[in-house]
Amino acid sequence: MPFSAVSRQFLTAALVHLAAAGTVLLLGSYVGALTERWDLLVWLLLIGFIGFTTAGFALHLFPTISRRPQPPRWVAQGTFLLAEGALALGAVGLSNVAPAPFSRGMVVLGALLFLACEGTILGLFARQLSQPQLLIRGPDARPGDAVTVPLFLASWTAAAGSGGLFVLSGFTGGPGFGWWLAAVHLFVLGHAILLVTAVSLRLVPRSLDADVSRPVVYTLVALAISGAWLVPLGMLALPPTSAADLALFAAPEAAFAVLFVTVLIVLVHRARTPRPEAGLHLTSVTLFLIGGAIGLWMVSESDYALVVAHALVNVLGFVGLTILFMWFGMVAPFQRISHAWTRRMLGVLAAAWVLGVVAAVTAGVGGWPHVGWLSPLAGALLLGVAITWGVGTVPVLYPRINPLPGMTSGDLRVIRDRWRHR
Repeated sequence: MPFSAVSRQFLTAALVHLAAAGTVLLLGSYVGALTERWDLLVWLLLIGFIGFTTAGFALHLFPTISRRPQPPRWVAQGTFLLAEGALALGAVGLSNVAPAPFSRGMVVLGALLFLACEGTILGLFARQLSQPQLLIRGPDARPGDAVTVPLFLASWTAAAGSGGLFVLSGFTGGPGFGWWLAAVHLFVLGHAILLVTAVSLRLVPRSLDADVSRPVVYTLVALAISGAWLVPLGMLALPPTSAADLALFAAPEAAFAVLFVTVLIVLVHRARTPRPEAGLHLTSVTLFLIGGAIGLWMVSESDYALVVAHALVNVLGFVGLTILFMWFGMVAPFQRISHAWTRRMLGVLAAAWVLGVVAAVTAGVGGWPHVGWLSPLAGALLLGVAITWGVGTVPVLYPRINPLPGMTSGDLRVIRDRWRHR
């Protein structure tokens, strides 16, 4: 099924926002990307890149997996406008270029628009489920299919909850670790990871032609949902001085991460049609384990020097790398040249992405001498990935771009012939 106009807008904008985040990181110490403007970088990555990507793919996938008609175009278009307004206003407020009262007001307004956007998408999904199912034949059912729709709804419920916490953070710091940190964790653990789980349980078994049992699927989902809410609730309930107790709230999320890795290993072992992308999936979930271990170490020691590294491993390493290979699976950038180009460019961009994550995490550790150049390197790599990714994606999303920007049909034939047997 072709992408709708709104999904194309969301996905294109996501790469633009990734490029903006890469630019902020590239400027490094000049703008305080990992220090005083750290929240701006988080906003661009979470709301601008991850949030726009999840919205674009969800508006495309949900009607199919729920077997319901497409949502009204004007409502879906409204979600994109709300999301862009939220991103822009929040970014201006978090950049601290204006006086404090004005910046705080911009953050609150941006968070309100974000809350309205996520609430509208959740309402769209609920409205679609209230309509009769379309009588169309879908693929044969697999154990993970039964949890796809509930996970989508749970994911956007968490996104709306995160938006509410972001709004509160604009007025006051909040209890415990504060509204802002709770909002960030609820968005990552409750929105992004639940959606990754839903898509993984639906698409990976089909891609590898292998399954795990239904009880394992239900256990994985139960751990994911409970962990997604318990971690931010624990951060609000416990003061930083009693942070060691937060490990109890994080136990379901830790168990989820271990089980998720185990499920992927089992699927790869049982695969009837092995796929190289499964290696990237295992790499991304392993990074989630590493990021979670850093977080547990921080709260157990009440030492938060690694907070930036913890965030970057989870956001860029786990969620970002997952988006990269799933995007290539669903959009297939560079297919206008050839599918061989798509496969090769996935490998190239994944390698550059992992290198960028390593550089950003090392720069974010802080206190290490002679690593100031790593932040610009990470930013340059992310910016280069975003631009290259967009060059391959935009012509696929918008087929009227013919054949590719700045190229003639003859140029395209030369490239195809050159790479046909390589």
